[in-house]
Amino acid sequence: EDDDVTHVEGDVNPVRDLEIILDELRLKDIEYISNVYDKLFKLVERGGDKKLKPEYDTICKVKTLLEEEKRHIRFSDWDAKEIEVLNRHLLITSKPMIYLVNLSEKDFIRKKNKWLMKIKEWIDANDPGAMLIPFSGVFEYALLDMEPDARKEFLKEKGTTSALEK
Repeated sequence: EDDDVTHVEGDVNPVRDLEIILDELRLKDIEYISNVYDKLFKLVERGGDKKLKPEYDTICKVKTLLEEEKRHIRFSDWDAKEIEVLNRHLLITSKPMIYLVNLSEKDFIRKKNKWLMKIKEWIDANDPGAMLIPFSGVFEYALLDMEPDARKEFLKEKGTTSALEK
């Protein structure tokens, strides 16, 4: 919660914001995969190209997962041949997520924030095993200007560490 940070929805709600961002990523993959699907559909369904049928089938599975099931690609099971197809397309939702939470300097130092547990619970329920990294951009920026000895002393005095060193 910072007056210098604009919130698109008008208020602070990181869990809602996570859902919006992840939905936008899914929609971007839909946009991409729809173009791939259209090209393969013409070649396989209309043109009878049997060599492209396995790729077409995988793209159909991806399209269904993204559009109808509204799930990210990384949350489904894929066989080796399907993974080869996925690797050629580099879809955003196939990649593992790392969740960065930018806290105020005060919250970062005291290691408390009213949203952290809610965010962690959401991640555990919706993206098990994903990494959550709390940090403070303001705090890290202040550390950049310090000499190494001064930085070390400052961190010791505050009883914390830099999130960037992780």
